[in-house]
Amino acid sequence: MRPSLFAEKLQLVLKSLSISRTGLAASLNVDKSLVGRWASGAVIPSEHNISLLTRFIAERIDGFTMLDWERDLPEFTARLGLAEAPVDNAMRDWVPDALIEEATRGARRRANAYEGIWRSTRYSSDLPGRFLYDISLIRCNADGIIDFISGIEGVRYRGRAMLLQHQLFSIAADEEAVTMMFGIFNGVARQKAEVLDGLSIATLRDAGSSPFCSAVVMHRIADLTGDADADVKLFEDTVSAQNPLAPENEVPEDIRRHLATTTIPEVPGLMRMMFQSSMARGPQLDPASSG
Repeated sequence: MRPSLFAEKLQLVLKSLSISRTGLAASLNVDKSLVGRWASGAVIPSEHNISLLTRFIAERIDGFTMLDWERDLPEFTARLGLAEAPVDNAMRDWVPDALIEEATRGARRRANAYEGIWRSTRYSSDLPGRFLYDISLIRCNADGIIDFISGIEGVRYRGRAMLLQHQLFSIAADEEAVTMMFGIFNGVARQKAEVLDGLSIATLRDAGSSPFCSAVVMHRIADLTGDADADVKLFEDTVSAQNPLAPENEVPEDIRRHLATTTIPEVPGLMRMMFQSSMARGPQLDPASSG
């Protein structure tokens, strides 16, 4: 690779990760003048240093490898999440461009960490003390936007999610019932997400479509196949097979406690899902496989 081409790519890396040359040098434990020479196109990093740099990027951009350095400039730019993806004009009417661009970058970097089939656990609004299960399909579309479908029995919400910082902000609609659903979920910083939690706002299926807010814990139950049609079939089959009413005593006690503590005793009427006590996490290390 030409030193000048590497320099252009390094500048894109600095921009994408919002880090200075000095900050990068400190993170890699190299002299800042060396990073300056890389950025100016004077030299290309040694094999050891390019490996360190690649590992540093991979910790922040999922799946980044040495092979990504071989991409041409437009592809490399898109790989870092800096290329602007097409976005529905309707979204731009009510979401600021800066947030759309940030969400698009976030999706390109981290959407694959959330893709999969998920089962949500929440309290039943009709049966006190009982819990309901919903099934969701989450995937990133060709435009770099996170799409999802959520279902329980004959109900289907279809929508999109924006990944901002470590939170997923979602909006979806059920066209048949002519209603909408909104959600904010705590995300996972660097790992593949296995558990998420947050709050969902929707309407009850009563005569007045009464609004209600649910605390939700989501568990990944399957990965996607990579075939869009097969993934939708997997989602529908999972919804059909899932009893929406959780059997009594099936929901673990830690989930019960977590959902119960979202209400604020000293401030009646409010709910919260605190980040510092969030259950959102990546894969858990199996003690039997460690060492």
